[in-house]
Amino acid sequence: MTCFLVRDLLPLYLEGDCKRETEHVIEEHLKMCSSCRDMYDTMAEPFELESEQAVEEAYLPEEELRFKQRYYGLLIMKAACWFGAAVAMMLIIKLLI
Repeated sequence: MTCFLVRDLLPLYLEGDCKRETEHVIEEHLKMCSSCRDMYDTMAEPFELESEQAVEEAYLPEEELRFKQRYYGLLIMKAACWFGAAVAMMLIIKLLI
């Protein structure tokens, strides 16, 4: 089995979602291939999530406020343009009739 396939199957292997035959092939490949074994070791290591304080520090309400102001400002501008175009079309149609 190629490294590409083994690396693609490693998450399933770690979760125990592979068939027994596939697990055996992956285990044999991991015995022979050091780069895939290193990737397996890295994926098998437990990791800690960031603390809530770090997440709160990353959240910047000023940036969110600026984004909303810009987004809704553009949205209102587009709506006004469409409304103006609709009124102009109605006036043109009214003049032609």
